[in-house]
Amino acid sequence: MTDGYEEEIVVLAVLFCRISGCLLFAPGVSSPRIPVNVRLFLALAVTTALSPLLMNEASLAISSFPDAQRLLLIPSEIITGSLIGLVARFFVLSLQFAVTTISNFIGMAGIPGIPLEEAETGSPLTTLVTTAAVTAIFVAGLDVELLKALIDSYAVMPIGSFATPGVVASTLVGGLNETWLLALRLSGPFLLYGVIVNFALGLANRFAQQISVYQTTTGLVMLGGLLLLSLVWFDWMALFIENYRSWLVNGGF
Repeated sequence: MTDGYEEEIVVLAVLFCRISGCLLFAPGVSSPRIPVNVRLFLALAVTTALSPLLMNEASLAISSFPDAQRLLLIPSEIITGSLIGLVARFFVLSLQFAVTTISNFIGMAGIPGIPLEEAETGSPLTTLVTTAAVTAIFVAGLDVELLKALIDSYAVMPIGSFATPGVVASTLVGGLNETWLLALRLSGPFLLYGVIVNFALGLANRFAQQISVYQTTTGLVMLGGLLLLSLVWFDWMALFIENYRSWLVNGGF
């Protein structure tokens, strides 16, 4: 094997570290329902597709490192790619958190669902909304925007610029702050609905203590919550997609 081919293989291996680290947590791709070998071949395919755009810049950056220090590029690139994929994952997790909270407000928390994006079971409403959100991400082309953000990350954090604990912490805290506010905005109408309904049921229970108000009105509370969800559904998805798109347009950092 010639030195030219060896150099190209080293560059592809370094590119694969960041790209596979991102896809390890990326929404939709990181689902436990997708076999590991499929995710591995997908990461290899994406690396091969993006390598013509990144090969020259990556080759120059890697050539500046001595051979003995090139192994340090592997954990550095994995951490950088994982940061991008993990913050992207935070958006789906914030949606799951919001919907789980909503399920508690409208009385659906005790109904088991089928896990799709996670290994643990949740409410059927969580499974429905998460599946719809991941589908909307692919339909809106935001999976391509994630790849663009991954390409732009090489300009923000070039190969060899090791991620310090401060950078890692600030990126994760910033992502958590943004997604936490998103979850609060998504669950806000249902929080108000839950407070009003439970206050009304409490008053009714005080005036009619001989009747089990909670048991007799559970279906109506659930129906009202689902009707409210149907009213705000399109605005809900638009808010989620717009926040996710805005984060991607800013480069994923």
